[in-house]
Amino acid sequence: MKKNAFLLFLIITSIKSFAQENQDTTTTLSRETALNVYIDCGYCDMTYFRQNFTLINYVRDRKVADVQIIVSSMTNGGGGREYMFQFYGQGKYSHLKDTLIMNTKADATSDEIRKQQLKIIKTGLAPYILKTPFANKVSVVYASEKKDIKEKDPWNNWVFSLSGHMWLNGQKTNKTMNAYSSASASRITEKIKHQTSVDFSYYESKYRLYNSNDSLIYSADSYTRSFSADHSTIWSLGEHWGAGIEGAVRQSTYSNLDFGAVITPAIEYNVFKYSDASRKQLRFGYHIGTMYRDYHDTTVFNKTEEYLVEQQLEINFKYITNWGSIRTGLYWENYLHDFSLYNISTNVSMSIRLFKGLSFNIFGYLGMPRNQISLVKTESTPEDVLLRQRELATKYSYYTSIGLSYTFGSIYNNVVNPRLD
Repeated sequence: MKKNAFLLFLIITSIKSFAQENQDTTTTLSRETALNVYIDCGYCDMTYFRQNFTLINYVRDRKVADVQIIVSSMTNGGGGREYMFQFYGQGKYSHLKDTLIMNTKADATSDEIRKQQLKIIKTGLAPYILKTPFANKVSVVYASEKKDIKEKDPWNNWVFSLSGHMWLNGQKTNKTMNAYSSASASRITEKIKHQTSVDFSYYESKYRLYNSNDSLIYSADSYTRSFSADHSTIWSLGEHWGAGIEGAVRQSTYSNLDFGAVITPAIEYNVFKYSDASRKQLRFGYHIGTMYRDYHDTTVFNKTEEYLVEQQLEINFKYITNWGSIRTGLYWENYLHDFSLYNISTNVSMSIRLFKGLSFNIFGYLGMPRNQISLVKTESTPEDVLLRQRELATKYSYYTSIGLSYTFGSIYNNVVNPRLD
């Protein structure tokens, strides 16, 4: 009896082992024959993609991918975003390339956006999946044909936005309060673009220093506020040219500006087509404007108010491709009455995948302001310096970050486990 029971145990164990081995082999083969996809999108909900589209392998390096998807975006006419999905086949799929576009509304929720993004990804990957053993998992459904109907827009393409925020934090020795509000209106069509914005901010901080007996020995308070209103009208002049006029009013305690106004015509040339702007740009812009400034306090040039003419030249470059991306700009501005009063600045943002698993990233800004004509004439107090209550003279300003990252191990990135995140 015991012998028969032992034999039965061995048979059941062998069957289970064989079934488990066969299941593992099937799973391995399924993973190996599935399409390897690398999605280059810093603002996509990858967890949602992995949970709701399991037909592919999500890999963490483009070098091992069968398909690389590069996602870029820019603001569209309705105040939402236009997303461009570029599909690059690699290896045996290198002959397959495509670009798909999706647009979102200004009030679209994050859930609506990620659903629409995943739909685009599924559509774009269909030609690749059809060449894998998973082709039978693909089905095509055509929507019923609809006649073109011109949609009536009671807002005539105008989009409005209102917002307000307040931050409070503190402890015994320090309390800060920051309030910010804004309003904007825009109307963007292919031929003309109108944009208006109004912003207000207020910052207050209080510092207290106590001795060991809990007696107050030092206190300092800081208050800054600013207001700005801007409007621009830009005309499209074909696929490479744009021209417009910009106007603005300003008030800032930090910049010693009681009231400022400026009106600036501008023109721009883009070497590439504007329709490709989300992935590549080389833009040359020129601005020249006249301005009026009324100051809170006498400036270092003994001015309490003045009229000025300023010109600006800028060069912007952007390129996004399957090896990485680069964005950089060079900016020059000066006052026409004195060319020694100028400001030159540059910035660069670059991400390059050097080889499998290794990426190089850099971001930097450098500015050399020689046009700080609104600086207050009187000497700055220690509180002005420490609490940054007003703009201070400087010959340069910069910030930068640089780094390398290297990852290795399993190429797959399919599993989602959000527990205790």
